[in-house]
Amino acid sequence: MTQTLSRRDAMIQMGMGTAGLLCLPQGLVASGTELGDLSELANKIRAAPRNGAFEPAAEAIRAGADYRTLLGAAFVAGIHDVRPRSVGNKLHCVMMIDSAFQLVESATPREAWLAALWSIEDFKRSQERDRNEGEWVLPPRPDVSFASERQAHLELLKAMDDWDAERADRAVVGLLPFLDRDTLFELLWPYAARSYTDIGHKIIFCAQVERVLRRLGNEYSEAAVRSLVNGLLYLNDDVSGSEDGVFDRSRELAAEFPNGWLRGQEDPAQSESLLRQLRGRDAGQAQQLVVDAFDDGLGPATVWDGLRLYASELLHRRPKSAARRHGPVHPVTEVNAFAYIFRTTRDDVTQRLMVLQAAGWLPLLRRDLAGFFGEMQGSGVDALGESFAGAESETEIPSFREIFEQPSPAAARARLDRQADGPQAFMAELRDHLVNKAFQSHQYKYAAAIQEESQLADPRWASRILAPAVTYTPSGVDSETEVYERSLHALRSAGVA
Repeated sequence: MTQTLSRRDAMIQMGMGTAGLLCLPQGLVASGTELGDLSELANKIRAAPRNGAFEPAAEAIRAGADYRTLLGAAFVAGIHDVRPRSVGNKLHCVMMIDSAFQLVESATPREAWLAALWSIEDFKRSQERDRNEGEWVLPPRPDVSFASERQAHLELLKAMDDWDAERADRAVVGLLPFLDRDTLFELLWPYAARSYTDIGHKIIFCAQVERVLRRLGNEYSEAAVRSLVNGLLYLNDDVSGSEDGVFDRSRELAAEFPNGWLRGQEDPAQSESLLRQLRGRDAGQAQQLVVDAFDDGLGPATVWDGLRLYASELLHRRPKSAARRHGPVHPVTEVNAFAYIFRTTRDDVTQRLMVLQAAGWLPLLRRDLAGFFGEMQGSGVDALGESFAGAESETEIPSFREIFEQPSPAAARARLDRQADGPQAFMAELRDHLVNKAFQSHQYKYAAAIQEESQLADPRWASRILAPAVTYTPSGVDSETEVYERSLHALRSAGVA
């Protein structure tokens, strides 16, 4: 009997639809791993049944692959096999890969292996959901030829401005040979920031792709950027892509920044003042607060800390009914993406746009997430932990292990501020629960975001950024997952202790 292959499976077997699947740079491949193994592993993971993807992963481990190879293969598989439209629907399996990379940089080997296998499983879940909408793989690269870099450059900008995905696909393929990664993303950052469609997932998608490409190398740029551009040009009901005129207002206000705004005076106390001013403001008012802060001579670190605190507060003050299995993490993860681009870009105008868009989107997120989770409750993060203010010694405050058994943001904030290695010990406890019990990719994205943002913030604010996590990320009240059990079995079969 003749077996009928789906278009996806046929393309995988023929090696089509895999532009950019070459090999990991030597720095990301364990000793003894042959070049080219990543593309083979990614294709095997793509073709495997839902519960069979750990088998090629275990085979790769036995052949010498390390956890970074598995994470890279999960990223490449997602780029090629999960449609980037809509960005916020199924593509989290791509948007959490650099988060996993960040978290395992300071993890134990066991945690790193579990995070890598969890990422492969997350891809298979996304692939399955995507198949419910019909067959899709990244199309073969278009055959294009531009007479010059300028011609390709102008064509890409025109296509992006016109929301024309097909033209943009051809243009970016034609432009890539002329540009390095940094220059290409300088073109894309503003387009990622302009559209609030899918409650702002595009900025996360763009930042995550760029960060992973820094790890994997330019060999992967073409496929990843083609998927990215396709996603950036997706529109839902928002025909302009600029909800409430936030992006247009940002472009106007960017011109009002004072000269030397990057060299303003840093004043951590003013970050708390900005947090309080942001409460209840609409998008335009929040953006104006940023301009006013710079006009008053405040520096960018102070302003970003105010935005970080407000983002953390939106998660902290969610209704108790949403406490355990849901959480409005997008304010935190999107501020994290905007702040990353702010630090990465070489363009002063793009820096202005990023901080203004971060401020403008927070009220939109507050509004939309309140519609889903309910209105915010309780006190803000500035008052977090006041009940422990009278504790005379560190021993009166629960340990992190006890806090994760009975989650208490107030106790977490108090312990974080009292313990010398508080943030590091907190994240170690969080990771231990995460790799055993995570049930959605948002938890990885959020955990990496608070880890990074707490390190960037003034030390006095780190605890306010980290502490709310105990009521959202996995903890002692959650059970180890079936994926965890299958991961242990796969690692044992691969000879990993």
